[in-house]
Amino acid sequence: MRRSDKEQIIGYLLILPAVLLVLIFLVYPFLNSFYMSFHKWPVFGDAKFVGFKNYIKVWKDDQFWNSLYFTFLYTITVTPMLFALAIPIALLCNIKAKGSTLFRSVYFFPVVLSFAVSAYVWMWLYNESNGVFMYGLRYFSIVSDDYNIWLERNSSLLAVNIQITWKFFGISMIILLAGLQSISDDYYEASKLMGASRMQTIWNVTLPLIKTSIVLCLILSIAGSMQVYEPFLIMTQGSPANSTKTLVMHIVDVGLDYYKLGPSAAMGTTLMIILLIITSLQLSILRKDNK
Repeated sequence: MRRSDKEQIIGYLLILPAVLLVLIFLVYPFLNSFYMSFHKWPVFGDAKFVGFKNYIKVWKDDQFWNSLYFTFLYTITVTPMLFALAIPIALLCNIKAKGSTLFRSVYFFPVVLSFAVSAYVWMWLYNESNGVFMYGLRYFSIVSDDYNIWLERNSSLLAVNIQITWKFFGISMIILLAGLQSISDDYYEASKLMGASRMQTIWNVTLPLIKTSIVLCLILSIAGSMQVYEPFLIMTQGSPANSTKTLVMHIVDVGLDYYKLGPSAAMGTTLMIILLIITSLQLSILRKDNK
């Protein structure tokens, strides 16, 4: 056997565990969910094929559309907040200075915290009785003494958005930082010779050269936001009046609380199709810009 063949076999063996994990935990569940969506799937007993009846039920489900609308609202509000923090922090961390590695670690630290821990920490900060943030808002007379941030949809959404931005901007920051470090110094030297200011260099040189990294962050941010579950489950429980109930929360409720596994699978499949469409559009725009 030739050396190149041995190296190829070793390469396949090295990626085999990752492929198996993807097949077992991603591909198989999706295919199984897609199959379930066309059946009346009882907890006990045999499944019965019902065609598109589950999808028709989804179409007539008002809460499904309300949850989908709120999920889109969350996605289009939290994504700019993530980028507004990730891009400047990545630019700062790209500066060659003493302690830069420490700063990168500090900024990335919230990412490694569990959802539950970070959510409960921020719930304490927002607590109407002794929360630090609420005390500050009352001190400057921004809100009344009896104000509760969780009693309105918009304030609840903003509160969760701030928590999510704090927790996850580190992922986008690391990806953008990798893109920044791949830029040759020649571009910056040429920009300096042409008399460009710092902001002009960032806008006309840096950002266009890390466009691929920005699109990757955008895809990850939108895909993650569309599947949001734990923050709203812990911090708002869907209140007030299910107005902060995300689509994944509704899917879980229908499937596990009401044991309607067929309609729940149809909703999950619909969400997957929406994500595929959005991701395909983003990738097609990236390809057009690269031509």
